[in-house]
Amino acid sequence: MRSRYLPQYILFTLVAVGAPACQPLHGQFQRLSETQEIELGREAAQEVLRTHPVLRNRAAQNYVNRLGQRLARNSGRNIPYHFTVLDRDEINAFALPGGHIFLNRGVLDTARSDSEVAGVLAHEISHVTLRHSVEQLQRAQRIGLGLGILDLLVGRGTGGQIANLAGQMVGGGIFFKYSRDAERAADRLGVQLMRHSGFNPMGMLTFLERLERSSQRGASGFFSSHPSLRERRRNIADLIGTRNAARGR
Repeated sequence: MRSRYLPQYILFTLVAVGAPACQPLHGQFQRLSETQEIELGREAAQEVLRTHPVLRNRAAQNYVNRLGQRLARNSGRNIPYHFTVLDRDEINAFALPGGHIFLNRGVLDTARSDSEVAGVLAHEISHVTLRHSVEQLQRAQRIGLGLGILDLLVGRGTGGQIANLAGQMVGGGIFFKYSRDAERAADRLGVQLMRHSGFNPMGMLTFLERLERSSQRGASGFFSSHPSLRERRRNIADLIGTRNAARGR
């Protein structure tokens, strides 16, 4: 693999910026308790582990967990976070409810620095902070995916119902495709989270630039549900004040 799993491979200077801690947005999502969200995420994570191969490389797992926990400490949510690398070539990552983050080996093979890996993780942690999985549950309820969703939201779900619901959500890909507005919000919060955690947010930008070049050669299907790579790159460049450098590439 071309991944750099050890700290000495840092290629970008990490900067600590005294930004305020990221705060979760609750609003209309308060009907699902944090305890229920964590329980649902635990069951969904078990389903992922049952159906996807885990990378048997302890150094890689420890590396991602170390970066992830550093970011999670500043996420604004006092919940246990779990980070797992899957043995898959696709350049992708996803977040489940309650702090379960999965990263494909393809991300590590593509990244060139700690800050690039951290950029992917910060984006996914931001989905958890903003409770976007609850939005997905509400969407699934609206389209009639499962009657158990309503019971879960109002606190009547049993353990068996929650496990069954989690399997439906994972099997149907509900937790893997957020709205484009949610993706933009996760990028915005992810940049803030990187700064507050001492990572250079340029890593998020350079990772997307490399992916955009790969996609132009037909070599990347990164996050088809996201805004286009070019749009994301320009939005992030605006956020970190480097738009001129990123314009027109």
